[in-house]
Amino acid sequence: MLNTSLVAAFFLACATASFSPGPNNLMVMSSSAKFGLAATVPHGVGIMVGFPIMVFVVGFGLAGVLEAYPWINTVMRYAAALYFVWMAWTMLGIRIGNVQGSERPMRLHEAAGFQWVNPKAWAMALSFVALFVPAGEGRLVNLLLVCLGCALVSVFSVGTWMIFGRGLIAFLRTTGTEKYLGIILACLMLASVVLFLI
Repeated sequence: MLNTSLVAAFFLACATASFSPGPNNLMVMSSSAKFGLAATVPHGVGIMVGFPIMVFVVGFGLAGVLEAYPWINTVMRYAAALYFVWMAWTMLGIRIGNVQGSERPMRLHEAAGFQWVNPKAWAMALSFVALFVPAGEGRLVNLLLVCLGCALVSVFSVGTWMIFGRGLIAFLRTTGTEKYLGIILACLMLASVVLFLI
């Protein structure tokens, strides 16, 4: 028998965390702005698949490893920060309709793999497992339900942020400020770094 209060609490927490600005959301927004919605779909699907898998692995026992070796989390945070600073640098010269040939959207497996160095994803996964996957009988079923819930919510959150990216392009074109696209995306990436380092 499902605890409806617990289910409601999970979806509220998951939606709030999933829709708030963070590495995944800002990356798909930037990709959508640079390459278009269709080209960004594999990136989005990678997040939708990769994060629930991460939650499952964390719930299955990896949380104990991180508790025993907290320095691993610190290393991952700064590795992700460096990656985002590099991404911000590469975005500075971007212009609408003039994406450099060497650039491409993130592939599905790359986006799925990125979850393992994404500090926000780690925080969400650990929190969801701690709060909504109680120990004892039925733990595996609860864990699978949490993973399914994460996948469902991510469809809407990732899709929303991809649409934001196209909306940003439309706004810049309407206002004649499209030459500032690279600066705007770089600033968003740097803001994300600050958010998950503080």
